[in-house]
Amino acid sequence: MRVLALALGAMLQVGVVAATYGADINLTIVNVVSPQDVKIWEPTSITAKKGDTVMLQLVNRHADEHGFEIAAFNVKEVVAGEKTANVKFTADKAGIFPIKCQLHPAHVVGQLVVLE
Repeated sequence: MRVLALALGAMLQVGVVAATYGADINLTIVNVVSPQDVKIWEPTSITAKKGDTVMLQLVNRHADEHGFEIAAFNVKEVVAGEKTANVKFTADKAGIFPIKCQLHPAHVVGQLVVLE
């Protein structure tokens, strides 16, 4: 009976993975000031599955422009002060990819984690 329950659980997990593969990920990323007085995009970590379409709304709440770059996916956007921009890409490779502000290299932003 326990083996049957484990097998059923494993089949359900495979079904969930198959059902969510190639899904749409929609997130709002907001430029905020950290407790250390550094401007960063929040959340700093984004997770997707390989094959997902990722749509990010970038909200810059500061007067000066800020960049948002995920070089591995050719995402490179400059968001004007107090404006919003959208980026869309397909997470077509698995791995951990840095997210940075290409305009202000000292601003270490975070990472995109794409699961297999």
